[in-house]
Amino acid sequence: MDFMNFNTRLILAFVAPAVLFVASLGGSIWALVQTQQEFDQYIQTEQAMANSVREMYAQGLQMGQALRNIVLDPANPKAYDNLQAARSAFDDAHQATLQSARGTPVEPALASLVALRGAQAQAQDKVLALVKTDAAQAIEVLNRDETPAWRTLRAELLQLRDASGQLSAQIHQSVKQSADRARWLAMALAALAIGVAVVLGLVVQRTLRREIGGDPAVARTALRRIADGDLTGAMPPVREPASLMGALAGMQSSLRGLVAQVQQSSAGIETASREIASGNNDLAARTEQAASNLQETAASMEELNSTMRQSADAARQASQMAVANAEVAIRGGQVVGQVVATMDEIN
Repeated sequence: MDFMNFNTRLILAFVAPAVLFVASLGGSIWALVQTQQEFDQYIQTEQAMANSVREMYAQGLQMGQALRNIVLDPANPKAYDNLQAARSAFDDAHQATLQSARGTPVEPALASLVALRGAQAQAQDKVLALVKTDAAQAIEVLNRDETPAWRTLRAELLQLRDASGQLSAQIHQSVKQSADRARWLAMALAALAIGVAVVLGLVVQRTLRREIGGDPAVARTALRRIADGDLTGAMPPVREPASLMGALAGMQSSLRGLVAQVQQSSAGIETASREIASGNNDLAARTEQAASNLQETAASMEELNSTMRQSADAARQASQMAVANAEVAIRGGQVVGQVVATMDEIN
C-alpha cells in the first residue's frame, strides 16, 4: 500500500469496512427475503394443503356419521343438515387443496379424488333415496356401496396426507437450510468486515507512526515548544527522517544555525555601527569647521560687497560729473562758434 497517499489510506480504512458491512447487510437481507419467500410458499401451499387434506378427512368422517344417523332416524332433520354441511365443507376443502397444490408434485394425486368422491356421493344419494322407503335396503346399500367408497377415498386421503407431510418436511428442511445459509453468510461477511477493519486499522496506525514519527502528543509538545521560541529542548529519537518528527528535528537544527548566524551578524552590525558613529562624529566636527570657515568667508564677502557698492557709487558720481563737463564743453564750443561767427560778421 506504499503507492497510496495518506488521505487515500485513511479513506480506505473507513470506506472498506463500511462497504463490507453494507454488503453483509445486503446479503443478509437478500437471504432473509429468499427465506421469507420460501416460508410464505410453505405456508401458502404445503401447510395449507396439509390442513385442507385433514379437513377433507374430518368431513368425510362427519358425512359417514351423519348418514348413519339418518339411517337410524330418517325423521331427524339435524342429521340431514349435518350431512349437507359436511358435504359442502368437504367440497370446499377439496377446492382449497387443488388451489394450494397447483404446480406442486402432489397435484397429480389430487385428480383421483374427484372420481372417488363422485362414487361416494352416488352411494350416499342412493342411501338417502332408500331410507325413506326401505330402511333395510338403505342399510344394505350403505354397507355395500357407501362404506367401501369412503374407505377407498379415506385411503387416498391418508396417502395424500403422508405425501403432503413428506413434502412439508422437505420444504421445512429447505427453509431451515436457507436460513442457516443466510446466517452463516451474514456471520462470514461480518467477520470479514471486522478482519478488514482490524487490518486497515493496523495499517493506518503504522502509517500514522511512519508519517508522524512518534506519538502525536510528543510531536504536538515539540511543535508548541519550538513555536514558543525554545530551541534548546532535546527532540525524541527519530526513526523515520522523512516523518513529521524528523522534519521538526531538522527545523529545530536549522533554526539553531540560523539564530547563531543572526547573532554573528548582529555582532558585526554592532561593530560597524560603532565605526559609523565614530565617522559621524568626525564628520560633524569637520562640518562645524567648514561652517565656521563659511561664516568667515561670508563676512569677507560682505565687506567686499560693501566696498564694491562704494566703488559703484563713486563711479556713478564720476560719470555724472563727466556728463556735466561734457555739457559745459558743448556749450563752450557753441559760444566759441558764436564768437567766431560774430567776428566773421565784423570783418
